[in-house]
Amino acid sequence: MADTVAVANAVLTPEQLELINHGETIEIRIDVKDISNQVPEQDKKIIENGIKEYQKEAPGLVLGMYVDISMFIKIGEGDWNAITEAEEPIEIIIGIPLKLQEKGRTYYIIRAHGGVHTFMNDMDDNPDTITVSTELFSSYAIAYVQMEETGHKCSLCHICPTFLGICCFLWLAVIILIIMIASLIRYKRKEQD
Repeated sequence: MADTVAVANAVLTPEQLELINHGETIEIRIDVKDISNQVPEQDKKIIENGIKEYQKEAPGLVLGMYVDISMFIKIGEGDWNAITEAEEPIEIIIGIPLKLQEKGRTYYIIRAHGGVHTFMNDMDDNPDTITVSTELFSSYAIAYVQMEETGHKCSLCHICPTFLGICCFLWLAVIILIIMIASLIRYKRKEQD
């Protein structure tokens, strides 16, 4: 969670906030777990349809894995109770599993809730996380688009593109050397004249 105060305000009822003011302990927990092997069939179909639809907006979009994002609340010594909806959206930061991390990928989240799919862009610039804002807790999917490398990077500096398979810095050095030799030859000819 990005902001615990915002989460408390979005989740707790006025009565629960009053309990806190009188010293009661209220705990809020968000669980994110891989459900790829046990995703509910209805949610799976909703997410797959969402991916097909959003491939127009994000060409090359593919499913990475299914996750369940659940929120729970515990008042005092009571049991943990599931919350399926908050009053306001909450920012949730999800670590991208190592098996999905790869350079050049742009990640997205697709939510299945109440028979409807929702496409969510990553709200942060951290390549290891996806941040989304949601008020609904249910089945989600991490999806991604693999960007293609444009041009070839040289094996010498790993920064510049290549020209004819040779590092552009080497080409630049050769050009500078040729200019220096030509200038030196021109200078020598002027001295001889």
